Amino acid sequence: MPETHMSSVVQLLDDIRQRGQDHKDSLPQRDVRGEAFWSGIGFSLNGINYIVPIDEIVELIPVPQTTKVPGTKSWHKGVANLRGVLLSLVDLQEYLGRSSSRSILKQRVLVIDQDGSYLGLVVDEIRGLHHFDEDEQVEKGLTADAVLAPYIIGAFEREGELWRIFGIKELFESPEFHQVAV
Repeated sequence: MPETHMSSVVQLLDDIRQRGQDHKDSLPQRDVRGEAFWSGIGFSLNGINYIVPIDEIVELIPVPQTTKVPGTKSWHKGVANLRGVLLSLVDLQEYLGRSSSRSILKQRVLVIDQDGSYLGLVVDEIRGLHHFDEDEQVEKGLTADAVLAPYIIGAFEREGELWRIFGIKELFESPEFHQVAV
């Protein structure tokens, strides 16, 4: 593909992405009954359901091939090329002090735009897009896991199943998260 054609395709895709970002606030925040709802992407760690607000995720991808960065913690899996943009990968299980998932085929990456830098969080499995009514929000029993407690900012319960809201902002503000170097 000629260089000029490729740059125009990239420019077009970036324009589409920017227009989507500019108009995301115009998307409906209420369901067909007129009731407010909350939308998020579900994922699992150790068989436990978590959810992140949909507007914090840029995209979902399979775990890409990475290049290891010398002198970094074991949970920093390296960097990958995501359509010409550097993507830093963190295995969320390992960051939390657990062994990484053995089911590599189910693992996925939550791609997050952190002020123009892309970060990928490797999770065990994606559990789909979910919409919750406000009355499904719960305040009790959010987590019995002390390691995850600082990152859980709320929860929803539906049909006896608890979906804990994982706070990306809380993860980024954690001092431990910024200590990537060994």
